[in-house]
Amino acid sequence: MIRDRVIELFDALDLTSKKMEELTGIDRYKWGNIRGRKQKVNEDYLEALARVFPQYSYWIMTGETIPEAGQISPEIEKARKENSLKTG
Repeated sequence: MIRDRVIELFDALDLTSKKMEELTGIDRYKWGNIRGRKQKVNEDYLEALARVFPQYSYWIMTGETIPEAGQISPEIEKARKENSLKTG
């Protein structure tokens, strides 16, 4: 479940394993193994993701969001950007 959300984050933000390595300091091949479903997400990955993407922390852990507290999903972020482009 958590791994699925991490993979969804990669896809939604169009992130490569190389970019994730740059952002988190965790080897790109390890991120590739997660994307390929060969490895589970452990606390090191979760801490790194929370540092880089704090707005997605709650969603990654639970699959739930709390927009009023700034805890969103990539889907909410995408919708906000689309609405901003339409109105702005």
